[in-house]
Amino acid sequence: MDAKTTTPSRHFTIQELTGGVYAAIATRGGAAISNSGIIDLGDSTLIFDTFLTPQAAKDLRRAAMERTGRDPEIIVNSHYHNDHIWGNQVFSSQAMLISTTQTRQLIETEGKSELEWELANSAKSLEKFSRQYAEANNDGERNEALLWVEYYKGLVEDLPGLTVRLPEVTFDKSMTIHGRSRTLDLIPYEGAHTANDAVLYLREDRIIFMADLLFVDCHPYLGECDALKLLGALEEISRMDASIFVPGHGPVGDRHDLELMMEYITMCLERSKTLVMQGNATEEQIGREDLPEKYAAWDLSRFFHANLQAMCRQFSTK
Repeated sequence: MDAKTTTPSRHFTIQELTGGVYAAIATRGGAAISNSGIIDLGDSTLIFDTFLTPQAAKDLRRAAMERTGRDPEIIVNSHYHNDHIWGNQVFSSQAMLISTTQTRQLIETEGKSELEWELANSAKSLEKFSRQYAEANNDGERNEALLWVEYYKGLVEDLPGLTVRLPEVTFDKSMTIHGRSRTLDLIPYEGAHTANDAVLYLREDRIIFMADLLFVDCHPYLGECDALKLLGALEEISRMDASIFVPGHGPVGDRHDLELMMEYITMCLERSKTLVMQGNATEEQIGREDLPEKYAAWDLSRFFHANLQAMCRQFSTK
């Protein structure tokens, strides 16, 4: 469909990666928060991840229909985190919703706890980050605060009508989906971001939708992962024949961004190991660790010290 006939969204921008494959990249100031994908299989349309809020997912559904001429029939959830799945409810009840078996279990357990916490705390969190935005001293602090303002603003608006839709189809090993014009593989990794995450690999198009196994120009969230398993997953993915890597957060990346992610994780591992070995793995001491200049311009800087704390805890228990 001609680009002039498509409807823009304040929540994301659409980037065509190749004919029939699109990345929906979350915009600052919107309520998508994470990235998504639209894949035209020739005889059906697939959505990879559905954003944080139903309001953003409604625009995603419309964008898919405008570009492929079909209502999405297949929805894939990469992992259980709310910013990737709380848009599930806006898609047709006839659409097939897919995840790994463990991701479905986590949506029912950890995800339920997350929903309860957000219901109780989102309004207070919105006030907190709105104050931080108003009191920010520079553009970096304002941009960081704005992300969380829009995160909680979107939740405050949508939580009253939000229902968590569970996947109906699950898999444990890789799953292959065949369409008339292209085939894709869903490949799971254990412990690499959450307990279980799936990436979407378009072998012939040389494109991988990485979800949160990759952050580009952003500090990744490493609080639930086994860093060595994440490094192993990224090394395995780096050996795949691909040139385009769509992250869960940030702009579309390439192999250099994959390498930067591995370098960042290695840096966090080395810093955390040193802190534990020196007996300095206290919250106060970790908070004094300087952010390396190489990553100073990255978004989500609040994750840096949280990542060090999580890794220090892992080293301390070994």
